[in-house]
Amino acid sequence: MSRIVAAASALPGRRLDTATAIELMGSVWPQASRLAARSTESPSTRYVAADLSRVLSPPDLGERMEAYQSAALELSVEAAVKALSQAQVSPEQVDAVVSVSCTGYLVPSLDIALGERLGMRDNLVRLPITELGCSGGAAAIGFAHRHLLALPGHTVLVVAVELPSLTFQPGDRSIDNLTASLVFGDGAGAVLMRGDGGFGMHVRGAASHVVRGTSGSLGFDLRDGGFHVVLDRRLPRIVADSIGDVVAAFMDGQGRGRPQFLAAHTGGPRITDAIQQALGLDPELLLVSREVFDTTGNTSSASILMVVERLMESLGDQPLEGLGIGIGPGVSIELLDLAWEPVGNL
Repeated sequence: MSRIVAAASALPGRRLDTATAIELMGSVWPQASRLAARSTESPSTRYVAADLSRVLSPPDLGERMEAYQSAALELSVEAAVKALSQAQVSPEQVDAVVSVSCTGYLVPSLDIALGERLGMRDNLVRLPITELGCSGGAAAIGFAHRHLLALPGHTVLVVAVELPSLTFQPGDRSIDNLTASLVFGDGAGAVLMRGDGGFGMHVRGAASHVVRGTSGSLGFDLRDGGFHVVLDRRLPRIVADSIGDVVAAFMDGQGRGRPQFLAAHTGGPRITDAIQQALGLDPELLLVSREVFDTTGNTSSASILMVVERLMESLGDQPLEGLGIGIGPGVSIELLDLAWEPVGNL
């Protein structure tokens, strides 16, 4: 067993409300404002790292990656420092780092710059994850959990940062691009994990599942001009048709009953509805995921870490059993067997 002892997030300084976003899209694509106004997918607010004029008239791919490198590092550092401070752990005490991002590409990976900025050790175990998309945050917690099962004395830092605003394509008139511009936001999340017992969010197991025949339903198409989002409108139906059996098999294998709390990736209202209906969940179990989406949008891999942060602040003083869900390209489903152990219960 492993446990999350601290969780934190970081958001860029530029706040974007839905009305402004629709107006901006209409300035580069007149149809967009009419289509977006009828959508029920938009969050109330989200945050963007780059100046909006730069987003609407994006530079070439190299300049985008330069902007990504700068903003991703700053947000990652902020989220990591908050998590370390909460747990009263110094950067030198971290043994392994799992870094996650799918909206930019860096070699050497982001964790190198993060380690240098924070003053972490030179002999860190590092696992950078790039291509798991929105499910990367849940998968990273699963990887950290498995690491801690083998090395329970270690401390693992998981950091996910996404800047989808830098992938916006103003010349792309597809519904995929419109939907993405409505739901995605920039941000970073971090969790600190240990292998010892104690209070916090315990991880008791992790599993991955790929839905066959859905590899073209979600992801990025990398072209000369940058990333072009692939977002099949049938995705909520794919989730609804597959996730029930996948979760049932996982929970049975773990010897668990129905979850008492849920840490679900904030994919948008239709995805959240599909999860709720397929699993027969009480609406209250998804309130935190819906609130995170409403205030930050879909921050891809970072979103589940933000949900974990909110849950750890609000679950209270009673022990509870829970479930973590990440959904990403593949279509892939990442699952976590979770348990909340408050201080007063130990």
